[in-house]
Amino acid sequence: MPSFHDDIEAELRAWEQRHSQQFKSERKAEFSSDSGIPYKRLYTPLDLEEVGFDYKKSLGFPGEAPFTRGITPTMYRSEHFLSAQYMGYSTPEETNALFKLLQAKGSKALHLAFDLPTIQGYDCDHQLARDDVGKTGLSLSTLDDLEIVLESIDISQMAVAWINNPLAVVWVAMMCVLAERRGIAWEDTLGFFQNDIIKGFLTDSQFIYPPDPSVRLATDVITFGIRHMPKARVSNLCCLQYEESACDEAHQLAFGMATGTAYIRSAMERGYDIDDIAQRISFLGCVNHRDFLCEVAKWRAARRLWSGLMRDTYHAKKAESMAPWVRVSTGGLDLIQDSRDMNVARGAIACLAMAFAGIQSATPKTYDEPLGIPSEEASITALRSVQLVQFETGVCDIIDPLGGSYAVESLTHEVEQRALAELERIEAMGGMVEAVKNGYAAKEILDAGTRHVARVTSGEKMSLGLNIYPPDNPTEREDFYLPASTAVVDERIAALLAYKARRDQDALAKALEKVRQVAAMPESDDSNMIFPIIEAVRIGATSGEIAGAMRDVFGEYRLPW
Repeated sequence: MPSFHDDIEAELRAWEQRHSQQFKSERKAEFSSDSGIPYKRLYTPLDLEEVGFDYKKSLGFPGEAPFTRGITPTMYRSEHFLSAQYMGYSTPEETNALFKLLQAKGSKALHLAFDLPTIQGYDCDHQLARDDVGKTGLSLSTLDDLEIVLESIDISQMAVAWINNPLAVVWVAMMCVLAERRGIAWEDTLGFFQNDIIKGFLTDSQFIYPPDPSVRLATDVITFGIRHMPKARVSNLCCLQYEESACDEAHQLAFGMATGTAYIRSAMERGYDIDDIAQRISFLGCVNHRDFLCEVAKWRAARRLWSGLMRDTYHAKKAESMAPWVRVSTGGLDLIQDSRDMNVARGAIACLAMAFAGIQSATPKTYDEPLGIPSEEASITALRSVQLVQFETGVCDIIDPLGGSYAVESLTHEVEQRALAELERIEAMGGMVEAVKNGYAAKEILDAGTRHVARVTSGEKMSLGLNIYPPDNPTEREDFYLPASTAVVDERIAALLAYKARRDQDALAKALEKVRQVAAMPESDDSNMIFPIIEAVRIGATSGEIAGAMRDVFGEYRLPW
């Protein structure tokens, strides 16, 4: 008697034969994702059998290993995924006003964007800073500035995300001293520190110090958080920037996970247990509107891959250590400056993919992302796109609604295997830090970007409004929020100079010298940089002064290519 497999295979072959003529009219001879994953004409149970699909091992149940179907047993049936916007206007006062507005509109977290001088460790009065003050986010130097930014915002109830990787140690310290001012214990503060310096060496050049001291500082944040800020997320592994650099799914996940294991090993070398470390680390990724099913498969594969890595390689015991918490953005690479409506549509489709992918927090790109700092209207529109999916589509009422789909499970397996192969390649060369130093990761990203540009230029990769169907009436951006004016920059500088003049200069000098002394010590928990930085912040040191003190010891890094 023929088996079920034989019956399906025979029926499939007969179907293909019956319709062979119609197949000749298909738009292309071969279909695939942008990253080259083949799309079959049809997926059947045969495809799951081919990849060795086992319900318990490959899929399982939500809230249990391998977490393919989600990291909690109830997922969105209990609580929708968080939604928040990444932003920061030029001054603390403007940023605070915008945060309050979004909070009133339903935003559940605040993601703080800094301008480039703040990220690179320069106060606004520095000679290298003036031309960039307030142009890509908030200009922030002092604890007084931070007090204004977070005025009327309870940092024990509202999660504030700090998107500053080179100086995460400074903002942890600032957060702790602000908590002291408000009578809040360190352990009661909610924080979300991106703290992934490795991606800075590869994508946005947001680094200050060489790789080794930079990883030391990242580890300082992780270990300090474990001991003193149990509610904070202490590292957010950045896969997003790799997608925005046109990397495929395998490189996005492998680079992020290899980065995570670099930080994990660094913390374990200080004597910390994997179950203390892994559950405090989360992922920042991307869910795009392109290749919708591959985007869903990517984060299902990521959970399964991370779960196995933590269990089998690092011997984690706790479920929380094996269940990755994922925050995502929608893609900005495909947004265009001339079509607001098209960008809104792209974002909405991506928000739907987020729900199918089972993520925990969303920061959707705004329709004016290609132009600069998001406007108030654009931020609210992006937030409403998330809420539309959550409250009106019904897809959040079923856990992992695409689970068991022949196509989705096959794609999940394919993405997982490709990512695993790339991760093994990186580990064989000594890990992600070595992949940065030897140029391998940078070359892979450069090659991906080159391929992307060539495919768009040739028309192979179609992008509506860019190389196909250009908009008839390009959007005019009358409401674009301009960066800080000359007058505002002058006011910021004057206020900072007045602040600096009010301080006890002898105490300040001693505090900054202590920062240098600890930086010169061998890396260990006894030389965690956050403690002397906290003392310097209490004296009134600025973020630029603290960064400068560490520059004196660590030096500055220049890319070798």
